[in-house]
Amino acid sequence: MSAPRAFLAFFAAAMLVTPVSADPLALVYRGPAGCQGCSEAVAAILETSKYQFRVGYVGPNEPLQLNAETLKHAILYAQPGGGDDVPRAAQSIGAEGLAAVRDFVGNGGRYLGICMGAYLASDAGFGIVDGQAISYVGRPGSLVEHDEDTVTPVYWRNEERWVYYQSGSTILFSSTAQGVDVLARYPNNDIAASVSSFGAGRVGLVGPHPEADASWYDAAGLVDPDGHTIELAQDLLAATMDGDAGL
Repeated sequence: MSAPRAFLAFFAAAMLVTPVSADPLALVYRGPAGCQGCSEAVAAILETSKYQFRVGYVGPNEPLQLNAETLKHAILYAQPGGGDDVPRAAQSIGAEGLAAVRDFVGNGGRYLGICMGAYLASDAGFGIVDGQAISYVGRPGSLVEHDEDTVTPVYWRNEERWVYYQSGSTILFSSTAQGVDVLARYPNNDIAASVSSFGAGRVGLVGPHPEADASWYDAAGLVDPDGHTIELAQDLLAATMDGDAGL
């Protein structure tokens, strides 16, 4: 390890153990398993939420590494959107990181997974959801027939809303799943957003991208028919942290 990187690692570790702030710590993955700008979009949701999280980025190229030592200082771990190769994403996180997150949630931590983060919650990744994450594209009655960026309607707490979507998932929960709260469904009744229990912890998952801000829509040449949906991301966060909090 180079001297500058060693110093950064020491400084980052010191920030975790030094009580510089009363704000709770959320860790956000940033690295090969994520997509450009996705980690920062999730961080913005966390920092502006009612919890006023301070955010630390973890990943193979970050001063903070994803392991049990780092996670013991946090109350939430967030896995943002990424590509479409779940095994490769899991490999880039590594066996140590996968096991550390699983133990963290099982012992009472909170997990927030968006798009790729939802896929990685199942057995191909962290193994913290009793069910399987599969693509909504091409599902019976799905309104999305391709993996390109688009907007799609969902029924969020029974209200029709439009959200940014790119190759997102739906969760097929098993009959033994515990503590499942469904926040949103696609028009075909597939689950779009949910919170469920794993051990003593809670797992919040969403297939589309409610955290997407105006820059996402502008870059893709898309229009959100009912305005941007940041408050839906905040609702998912609240349900993950505290239970069925509502908008």
